[in-house]
Amino acid sequence: MSTQDINRLVGEFMDLYQEWNEAPSRFDWERMKSLAAEGAQAYNEGRGPSFHILAFDGYPLDELHERFLDYLLDAGFDPFETVPTADSANYIAVFNHDGLADAARSHPAASRMMLRLRSMARHRLLHADAAERQRIVLLCQESIPADVVEEMAPALG
Repeated sequence: MSTQDINRLVGEFMDLYQEWNEAPSRFDWERMKSLAAEGAQAYNEGRGPSFHILAFDGYPLDELHERFLDYLLDAGFDPFETVPTADSANYIAVFNHDGLADAARSHPAASRMMLRLRSMARHRLLHADAAERQRIVLLCQESIPADVVEEMAPALG
């Protein structure tokens, strides 16, 4: 997926966000679901951070974002994916787990989103190799229940 495709997805999300704010009762959830399917592909290809910043960060998280995350997950989005940085020296998470955790303190929708991610964490970690497991715990720790981190600690070294 090219930068131009990401820009198009961001523009579509911003249009949908504006439509949501203007008339939530008339909102076209099918368009959102379609966008989420494309967005899931962008995230999984490692292009997610730029899309995430504009789709989730900086907005009060509400039903729109909660349903968008649900649609992304249903479309195969892996919220625990980590990708190399531009210089390939480090890794980053494709989803801002810290930002969601901060929002969850004051927004019920964000809290429900966090619970959904936490319910997925154990399964995701069990299917990761050792190096990936370490990255996930380090970069996505806000979305991993403490008991799962404790359980995994001996294997993390």
